[in-house]
Amino acid sequence: MKNIQGKQPNRRQIIGLVAAAMSLPAMAQNSSFPQRPVRIVVPYTTGGSNDVIARLLAQQLQEAWGQPVVVENKPGAAGNIGASDIAKSAPDGHSLLLTNINIVSMNPGLIANMPFDPQKDFAPISLLGTTALALVVHPSVQANNVRELIDLARKGPGRLNYASSGNGSPQHMSAEMFKAMTKTSLTHIPYRGAAPAVNDLLAGQVQVTVGVVNQLIPHIRAGKLKALGVTTRKRLVQMPDVPTLDEAGVPGYESEIWLGLAAPAGTPPAIIEQINQAIRKAMASADVIGKLQAQGIDAMVSSPDQMRQRGLEDLKRWGDIIRTAGIKVD
Repeated sequence: MKNIQGKQPNRRQIIGLVAAAMSLPAMAQNSSFPQRPVRIVVPYTTGGSNDVIARLLAQQLQEAWGQPVVVENKPGAAGNIGASDIAKSAPDGHSLLLTNINIVSMNPGLIANMPFDPQKDFAPISLLGTTALALVVHPSVQANNVRELIDLARKGPGRLNYASSGNGSPQHMSAEMFKAMTKTSLTHIPYRGAAPAVNDLLAGQVQVTVGVVNQLIPHIRAGKLKALGVTTRKRLVQMPDVPTLDEAGVPGYESEIWLGLAAPAGTPPAIIEQINQAIRKAMASADVIGKLQAQGIDAMVSSPDQMRQRGLEDLKRWGDIIRTAGIKVD
């Protein structure tokens, strides 16, 4: 055995060459992914935060991997239809789920016969970001702050309608928590996605919604909707003049949506790690961070274990809220 200079290698060089040779199978395994186009299933309609972050991430991954990364929207059943698709897919990293707090931590407490187990049927990859929600009303509603809305709702129980992006969605749950904490009665009007819900709110077909900020901010700034409060612990940079619901008269109120990427359970750890590293590079881009922030999404990354832990913590938190408030999917 000779090195490239024609000299006999020493013992240290031999050990190094052997170690390098032993690592070749692992390198070949990692370099073989992805072998074909990758799909990211978004279990909601186009236009919402899940769709926005999925398409931006898909573009980044496609550039990194040199393979098409396609986003598929499969809405319905509070995200369970799209999630079920991925739960049944081959665990090889080529089918991924844009998941969120709704699927992992809310649906189990709301839906009696879940078509999958969020903890057992998916392999977490990384958290991707969080997005705030805002309580907004149509300009025709005679309320300019949260306290006035509460008073109005109490004077006419059930007369005000609120839109959500679907039964069991984070928007639905956040509004139900608002009702429970303020002891008010609002009539729920579920839609198949955030976009149609906002469209009917703009048209005055419904009066209230608790919606994700990226879809609401343009209409708020245009004066087409009135923002009464945001659901986060702190005020938003995008809307610094809008108080938190806690500040505005609902002490202790807090709700935000987290988004993440998951694969079918059984996906090899090496592939999970490769995708995780690609996500970290994508989310470190100032361009990506800026585009997400403009949509009301705070970019983030995590380890798979950190994502799993976040889901378990919120599963307990929302499970307690669902049971205490008696929230049902209607």
